[in-house]
Amino acid sequence: MGCCSLFVIQQVLSVDPQNSTELDYRASAEQPNIDQAGCGYTFLTGDGLTDESIEAQSRADAGKEDWAFSDPRRVAAEGLARRINVDVGSIVLRQTKQAQGRFIYEWRPLGKKATYMVVVSRPYWLSFHAKNRNRVAWVLAAAYESSCTGRNSVRRIK
Repeated sequence: MGCCSLFVIQQVLSVDPQNSTELDYRASAEQPNIDQAGCGYTFLTGDGLTDESIEAQSRADAGKEDWAFSDPRRVAAEGLARRINVDVGSIVLRQTKQAQGRFIYEWRPLGKKATYMVVVSRPYWLSFHAKNRNRVAWVLAAAYESSCTGRNSVRRIK
């Protein structure tokens, strides 16, 4: 009946003919796999991640953080250090998984019960904000603190 459309496509200007093997097309990041009862994780990233990613792309495009185009491990370490207020030099990340346009790292600080998981990505949507669509920066997609201390916001019931 068409009286109350909220979304209307008027014209398609272009269509990307193929996926880039450099970009991440997934909508959400992986989460920690917690198998034990009483264990869980806390989100370290919040609602401002989209704006933060656009700003990171702008800084990389301007040459202020050129390493964001080539060093996903550094992007992960810098992002985690800012969120947990530690010196970035103290973080030693171990890569646990890699997928198209995405890396997953883990860090367990010595003497602590918490484990940190960091996901970095070259998200497809960020290509629309890049100065050059073929040059998308690595950005923080998600960061988590997981433990079995009972202070976690997400818990699994077993």
